[in-house]
Amino acid sequence: MPTSTLSTDGRVLRGERNRRAVVDAMLALIEEGDPQPTAKRVAERAGVALRSVFHHFDDVESVLAAAARLQAQRHWHVVQPVAPELVLRERVAQVVAQRSTLFERIAPARRAALLAEHDSPVIRAWLEEGRITLRRQLAATFAPELAREGRDLLAALEVAASWTAWESLRRRQGLSVNAARRVLTRLLTALLEETR
Repeated sequence: MPTSTLSTDGRVLRGERNRRAVVDAMLALIEEGDPQPTAKRVAERAGVALRSVFHHFDDVESVLAAAARLQAQRHWHVVQPVAPELVLRERVAQVVAQRSTLFERIAPARRAALLAEHDSPVIRAWLEEGRITLRRQLAATFAPELAREGRDLLAALEVAASWTAWESLRRRQGLSVNAARRVLTRLLTALLEETR
């Protein structure tokens, strides 16, 4: 292989590593509680020059968008379809298991994102996409019950099974993961059994 090709390949690989390091650094800073890391802090954390951040990204919002995609790849795969044909108890159990796993994994980044939501269109869109995904899962999973009760029930389920409710159980009330799961199960079951 010609030397020029090897050096070009090396630059491309180094560029990809630097780009990934910038995204990883952004996400790490957010997860540690910094809702709006500066490009300088991201560069320092990534171990790259500040100009390298702007070589790979147009602006800090672009880095945030890439960090949001990485966060989704790492954690959101746990939200899977739950067959509406299953008995109610099993559907509730699967939703609770999936959400508690997801919410525990994303909690640090979610807390930071909520602080920056009003100032960042990227974060606002990221949070809304998550809400839509979770709402759709509830609508599909509990379609039989929703066919009888409709929008009010979906709204109630969405509030009960939200990250905000989970955060309240875990941080405000100090419940363990297992205790919070039991409460969430009880809430969803009570709402859904009213439709019978």
